[in-house]
Amino acid sequence: MKLGQTKNINTWLRHMVLFHREKIFRQLIPVMSLIALYSIIIVHLDRTWVFFDKINNLNLGQFHLIFSFILGIIISFRVNTTYSRWWEGCVLWGAIVNNCRNLGLKFDTFIGLEEHQEFYDYLRAFPMVLKFHLRQDRVGIAAEFQKLGLDSSDISHPVMLLADRMYKIINELRDNNQLRFEQYTSLDNHLVNLIDMVGGCERILNTPPPTAFAFFVKQGLLFYALIFPFGWAEQFGYLIIPLLLVLVYILLGLEMLAEELEDPFGTDDNDLPLDSIANNIVRNITEIADQNKK
Repeated sequence: MKLGQTKNINTWLRHMVLFHREKIFRQLIPVMSLIALYSIIIVHLDRTWVFFDKINNLNLGQFHLIFSFILGIIISFRVNTTYSRWWEGCVLWGAIVNNCRNLGLKFDTFIGLEEHQEFYDYLRAFPMVLKFHLRQDRVGIAAEFQKLGLDSSDISHPVMLLADRMYKIINELRDNNQLRFEQYTSLDNHLVNLIDMVGGCERILNTPPPTAFAFFVKQGLLFYALIFPFGWAEQFGYLIIPLLLVLVYILLGLEMLAEELEDPFGTDDNDLPLDSIANNIVRNITEIADQNKK
């Protein structure tokens, strides 16, 4: 067995045994406690109240099976929709990494990053400012701009300001005949790509899925949990309590996961690791500049 496979199995087993430490499980404890209490009451009434004989004759278990099938389709669509947003964000940031590296490599080859400190500083600040911009963190943006000697208080789009400054630098270098036309075009293409990637990230950020759909899914999950004991209390008795808790944990857990994936640029556990990605870009640009010193 390969080392990677062993590690994955160990990780899987650890999550299975220590599931009570998971963030989603802890958040669901109040809801699951109420559902457990509700199930105990329904099962007790089923055993003691004659009226429940009439309810059992309605055969609600069959209706519950049909409803489970429909709810499963709805939740699958919900998770797939939010995961596609997360994956698109991942692809966009992958392209940002590649374009920043290529822009740094080519500028260092054509001009030299250390020879043009202003462009070097703007390029290193770009991923950090973009990260804070997507998280709507004005404090982080102000800190990055302070390093550049800029004021961000009156700037509505700080990322575009950095792109504009870099554009002006390469245009000035072209006007001074320090860049050949094909070199300028190559740098220009990477800046255009970066701006396109920023626009793609902003589209994800500013166009969340309809809130009515998420609310509808939650209503469906609540209705599912409420009718479950009526359909199966006679057959399973008190065993229905752990069964319902497992179902609620899985279904509500998927809904909560979908909520986290809606905004892949945040700081939740399942969001994109933008801190790591942005820091890696900065480190790569710094290494490119340092190589030129040797």
